[in-house]
Amino acid sequence: MDAAETSETPEELAGEVEPSDDWDEFDEWEEEEGDASGGKAWAFQLGGFVEGLVAPRVVRSSASANEFTAVEARFRLNLEATHEIASARFRGDVYADGVDSRVWFDIRDASIFVRGGNWFSMRFGRQVLTWGTGDFLFLNDLFPKDFNSFFIGRADEYLKAPSNSIITTFNIRKVGLDLVWTPIFEPDRFINGQRLSFFNPLTGEIIGDRSPLTPIQPLFPDKRLRNGTLHGRLYGSAGPVELAAYGYVGYWPQPIALTGLPDPANPPQLTYARLAVYGASVRAPLGGGLINVEGAFYDSFEDRDGTDPTIPNSQFRGLAGYERELFPKFQMGLQYYLEYTFKYDELITNSLWPDYEQHEFRHLLTLRLTQLLVMDNLELSLFTFFSPDELDTYIRPRITYKIIEPLAVVIGANLMFGRDDYTFFGQLKENTNVYARLRYSF
Repeated sequence: MDAAETSETPEELAGEVEPSDDWDEFDEWEEEEGDASGGKAWAFQLGGFVEGLVAPRVVRSSASANEFTAVEARFRLNLEATHEIASARFRGDVYADGVDSRVWFDIRDASIFVRGGNWFSMRFGRQVLTWGTGDFLFLNDLFPKDFNSFFIGRADEYLKAPSNSIITTFNIRKVGLDLVWTPIFEPDRFINGQRLSFFNPLTGEIIGDRSPLTPIQPLFPDKRLRNGTLHGRLYGSAGPVELAAYGYVGYWPQPIALTGLPDPANPPQLTYARLAVYGASVRAPLGGGLINVEGAFYDSFEDRDGTDPTIPNSQFRGLAGYERELFPKFQMGLQYYLEYTFKYDELITNSLWPDYEQHEFRHLLTLRLTQLLVMDNLELSLFTFFSPDELDTYIRPRITYKIIEPLAVVIGANLMFGRDDYTFFGQLKENTNVYARLRYSF
């Protein structure tokens, strides 16, 4: 399953088990909490996969010199040691990247989990974190994302980037509290022009690796503890209804602020503005399916008046979704997403590029269709984003086939369209690609 976060079981809500990692469309990795004797002895597990990916562009790009968005060979190693009250986990990748012509090492998880009875647990180290109710839409989830991976055909799990964090969980009956502290701010792995092209309002055009302005190098906050981020979630259930409240204090996860203005001697530089987020969500069964509603207030507290053009304005973000099985092994999911920008008149009056600002109300609709066939070995999937006000679209068709138990192939596409170059998906149209992945798991 490749939704942003799957429905948590009552045991997960009560903190009795850890949430599973459901980001990979054919991840055979399973955790063990101990051995058959009751978990008093250490249990060890080894797994991983080898995977190849190729993703050529299918449209001519004037901004990017490379005809491929991805050409890579990847090796993943999963290691885990579990005990009755503790466990250690490692998930690491090494891959040869033909686009960048180099070898990368990416440690996605190197963490230790400790349980203190049924009411307290802690995991610390490098790890991938997620919460919220959206499917590929994130409101209260301010953990780092990797949007390059999302648009080039890598497995869905790679949309979530790791961070060096400490998560502490407290449970009292059916109420849980998660506190996550990331001492050093970990931003999104954003589109910087090196691999994928994007619209630059400074030049008024789409730029990529042909431009001397790329890759974009933002100014990061100082690596001090006071510049870390704090996330919180209070959650519980009332019968079949799941409820949660969220809080965040840190920075906008993408460099959408500017520094260095007005200084004619130095060009402006992208940076990260301070941000606090407060939100809530509810998820409940309805009509044979699940309905979810989520909202979040983005408090850009360095510019609450909305008059500083170098700092993003505060926003309200809302989401309503519904998913159900229409008939056996055919799943449908619908979502409506809204972004409302506060102090919009002040934003347009003071903006450095008012013609390129998004609308006061930005609407987004999504549709997911999934069909399982051939004894569940064949999955047909379609995910579509469409903005009725910006008139841009992103379509993700995908076919996954498990050839034999350890071997699977994925064929898909990332199709981006837009009327205007400066809209979210319209700026990515020159990155439209098809891709194929072959994975052998062990």
